[in-house]
Amino acid sequence: MMNDLTYDEQDIRSLVAQILSGMATAPARPGPAHPAPVDGPTHPAPAGEPDPARVAAGQTTPARPNAAVEAPVPAKAQPEEAKPVLEVPDPANRAAYLDMMAATPARIGQWRAGPRPQHKALLRFRADHAAAMDAVFNDVCDDLVAELGLTPVQTAAGDRAGFLMDPNIGARFTDETAQALSARCVHGAQVQIVVADGLSSIAVESNVPDLLPALDQGLKMRGLSVGTPLFVKYGRVRIMDEVAALLGADVTLILIGERPGLVTNESLSCYMAYRCFPGMAENLRTVVSNIYRKGTPPSEAGAYIAEIARKMIDTQSSGMDLKL
Repeated sequence: MMNDLTYDEQDIRSLVAQILSGMATAPARPGPAHPAPVDGPTHPAPAGEPDPARVAAGQTTPARPNAAVEAPVPAKAQPEEAKPVLEVPDPANRAAYLDMMAATPARIGQWRAGPRPQHKALLRFRADHAAAMDAVFNDVCDDLVAELGLTPVQTAAGDRAGFLMDPNIGARFTDETAQALSARCVHGAQVQIVVADGLSSIAVESNVPDLLPALDQGLKMRGLSVGTPLFVKYGRVRIMDEVAALLGADVTLILIGERPGLVTNESLSCYMAYRCFPGMAENLRTVVSNIYRKGTPPSEAGAYIAEIARKMIDTQSSGMDLKL
């Protein structure tokens, strides 16, 4: 019996990069696989040996019937990304499979080796899981916080382990931090912006640099004053209530990294409320979610959030009471 192989994160990333690179450069295969054209005459290879034409095309395994078929890709898919591939041999309804794969990034059309997933699918899964872990356990870059002009503060969580183990500790400040925050920041602004790492530092780093300028511009165009923008390390959504109680803004909003999944680790959300306070009901919050390059683009989200902030102030309402 063969010994089980183990891979560290670097091995997985390297292998997945090779797989995706090969998929991106491989010729389209709408039906049974055919050798890539090469100069000069070609001859079939003996059974069990790789075809010379396939070797020349970088395909070192023999062709098999019912080879993987490339599914249509949604129009907004990034051109440099690998296309979804149908791995199921002889599907009863190939068209339905391809339609589903074009409509969702979920893992559809995977196949198996006996009772186990194929090696390529397993590597993809482990790489996506590693990316999600990176998002949860890594900190937002301090240089980025400074570059964006955010005032850094930290919740009562002493470290990331404590923050992850106790959701409540990321929803409050220590007394010393609260006093310092109140002394350093503008009080009574119409809009208070808070950025928090939440459960995805990568979501903050990927989206906030494009979202924040659009948001600032949109608020200025609507004549709204803005308080001291904050970055809260180890922050949960409800930390916005503590900020509102300290600084007294009309609208407080928090841009926060959402819990990553196996499709993306970049999803950011914006939670907003009119004159929020500690202990407020969750239905009083308005949420703009799925902010990232394949969802709501961050620059577009920034303009939309500014529009919502104006409506909150005009109607003195938020959450379920606000009609958008």
